[in-house]
Amino acid sequence: MAAWRRLVIVIATACAVASFNAAAQTPPQTPAQSSGQASGQLQRSSFTNPAEYDSYMAALNTKDPARRAQAMEVFIAWYPGSVLRLDAHEQAISAWQAANQPAKADFLVARLLQVDPDNVRALANRAYVGRLKASGGDAAALAAAVAASGRGLAVMPRWQKPALLDDAGFAQLKEQMAGIFNGVLGFAALQEKDYDKAREYYRVAVAADPANLQDVYQYSVAQLEGSPVDALGFWYGARAIAIARAAKNDSAAQDIDRYLRSRYGVYRGSEEGWDAIVTRVANESAPPANFRKSIPRNMTPPERALELLEDNEPAKLTPAQWVLVLRHRDVSPANKRAAEAVWKAIGDRQQGGQRLKLPLKVVSATPERIEGAITDDAQARNLVELEVTMTRPLSPLPAVGSNIFMFGTLGEYRTQPFLFRLTRAELAPESLPVAGGPCADPRPKMCTKDYRPACGQLRDGTRKTYGNACTACSDPQVVTQGAGACP
Repeated sequence: MAAWRRLVIVIATACAVASFNAAAQTPPQTPAQSSGQASGQLQRSSFTNPAEYDSYMAALNTKDPARRAQAMEVFIAWYPGSVLRLDAHEQAISAWQAANQPAKADFLVARLLQVDPDNVRALANRAYVGRLKASGGDAAALAAAVAASGRGLAVMPRWQKPALLDDAGFAQLKEQMAGIFNGVLGFAALQEKDYDKAREYYRVAVAADPANLQDVYQYSVAQLEGSPVDALGFWYGARAIAIARAAKNDSAAQDIDRYLRSRYGVYRGSEEGWDAIVTRVANESAPPANFRKSIPRNMTPPERALELLEDNEPAKLTPAQWVLVLRHRDVSPANKRAAEAVWKAIGDRQQGGQRLKLPLKVVSATPERIEGAITDDAQARNLVELEVTMTRPLSPLPAVGSNIFMFGTLGEYRTQPFLFRLTRAELAPESLPVAGGPCADPRPKMCTKDYRPACGQLRDGTRKTYGNACTACSDPQVVTQGAGACP
């Protein structure tokens, strides 16, 4: 981020100015009626005083920007009630901009917004200039820019097409204005480190003006600083380098490259491949479809959790994958959404009273409760990830360290340290042979007749093979039993 804050980027006013000057570059056949009503087709004969029309056209056709701005201000002073007064304000603003007189343009913007608070092009100018000032260190200017941008986006649906523009030109102008407004809002979100919101605003701004160095670069920053990191930010960062180099702005290109290179090194674990990306992107107009996956990376556990849901349906994840996703629920908004999707899928599988079947390694066991580990890491370290509450006391008990399956209902979980709680639990039939250890009282009075041999050790020290673990412990002479027939 330090490199980004140090970067000083001068954006040409062409985007804003071009929209203001669209009518000025070609003398109009019919002046625009900009009084807030539908644009009309006005001829010189439409004016009670033809000198009003002539004065406007003379000002409009003045080539020198400063002289054109002055002529438009004279027109406004002479004809304050003209249907062309708003157009004259807009033309004067754009002319002062072209003449590199931003203070005079700002003055007219303020005056125009007093007359027409919803003037889209004046709002765009205020937003653009406010962002420019904020980028230069004037933090107070950003609030006015944000307010103008919000109002501009709100009134754009009601913006009527000027008579001087055809439908295609008007659509392009609206896209440019939306780009300015969204760029300001993206910049403001970036200052607040709200990277998710910044990404959404910059996406619109960059689509409107793909060659805007400031927006393209800051879009990449929002993608790379947020959580999870979006590798598409490396493409837009490389694109910003190409734009800066094309503009002969080598210092900006070097600063951008320094920042991107450091982020790439963290993301991948080395700088391998970065120079090739910069070279390739210089000749690309859009990111390739597989760009994200083309960069190998060292992922953190929360990022691996998110990747699981990129390639798999939540309902198809394994219990160990459930743990990975749910454990990192509180790391980021994206991880929270992923956890909510997985938890919903778990709930859907339990509709109608259906119970889940979970594998676990036994860490501890009593007749009423079993503690177990689900993931490989927890099993290796004997960490408890699953707390099992039995439907009825379990006897005989599964041996500590054995791998079993349990049926039950998942009703809640804790993220840190992670713990599932399984209730209404029973040992799955295929896990009965691994049950072992001391026989608990009271002894079972009835047992199934399925044959899963168990070796019972009697009180006198002898051993005897029983049909299953339950049958072994039903014998009051049996002290303990283990899976399998006695040797």
